[in-house]
Amino acid sequence: MKNNLWEMGSSFHDISTELISSVPNVSWNDYELYLSGRYAILDLVIYKKTYEDLTEIYMPSYYCHDVTRLIESQIKVHFYECSPISGVNLSLFPKGATVLLVEYMGNMVQVIGDNTLRIIMDKTHDPFSEYAYPFLPEFYFGSLRKVLPTGEGGFLFPKLDNSLKKTTNIYNDKLRSLKNAMHLKKMYLRGADIPKNNFLKEFNDFEYFLNSTRNIYEISEQTLKDLSELDVGAIYDKKYKNLQYLYSYYEENKKIRKFKNNCYFSFFISFENYIFVRTQLINNNIYPIILWPNYEGDIHLINGELLVSLHADFRYNLADLKKLTIILDGIFCEI
Repeated sequence: MKNNLWEMGSSFHDISTELISSVPNVSWNDYELYLSGRYAILDLVIYKKTYEDLTEIYMPSYYCHDVTRLIESQIKVHFYECSPISGVNLSLFPKGATVLLVEYMGNMVQVIGDNTLRIIMDKTHDPFSEYAYPFLPEFYFGSLRKVLPTGEGGFLFPKLDNSLKKTTNIYNDKLRSLKNAMHLKKMYLRGADIPKNNFLKEFNDFEYFLNSTRNIYEISEQTLKDLSELDVGAIYDKKYKNLQYLYSYYEENKKIRKFKNNCYFSFFISFENYIFVRTQLINNNIYPIILWPNYEGDIHLINGELLVSLHADFRYNLADLKKLTIILDGIFCEI
């Protein structure tokens, strides 16, 4: 056994016993649950296409375009310019249009204008937010595996009358590989002599599987059980406190332009500094999130800058955060 390995970011490993609650925090009975959030929106689009004659949808330019291409396989997609720092003028869309809005990084969507639309809300970065809007979305959907240590999971609310979900036995081998990757990563972080590529390949294979099929798969029974036992309240409380610490620490630092949000510790950097910052982070075992490439696969700039996000969730304690700030301080001093 090696010493425990310190790193921040990347995929979740197996959950620990302190995250288990004897009393469920969330009831999932009213939700349609899927292998991933992308299958939730695909199921909804096919449903609306079949029963409501939906032929087109308006989607934000700043988005996960693997999801966009799934939707394009069914209906016409129109892009509207949008990013985490911009608002949405609802009156600019055609009357009665179906529009997908995103609560970027768990923040409330800033909207203006009269609403005559059919709104679908993507709540991936904070599935449990309860913002009050001047409209009632028709549907909410999102990915659970991005914020909870489940490896899989997506949701749609309310449920559909006719879902196209397929059962889990079709892809059990894929799920076993995913769960094995999560277990190997846990052992690796605890110091076991396990080559990192052993589990990275399995994580990557699972992502490839998600991108290479248009079948709509339901959530597995094991993950549904895990969701019913997760102490979601503790998970959210820890992340909230971690983010509060980081944003407070850098509150007076004018050199770093922060984008305060409820999911990640995020900041903007110039395109010229991108390679340096990313390299320095990875050299220190910090794995940043760059959301998302544009539709053509190029880096998506926001007002000429790149938005970089770092995980600061329940996996990390105060000692981790202090180590992170020391590393970030050194990086920011050089740019």
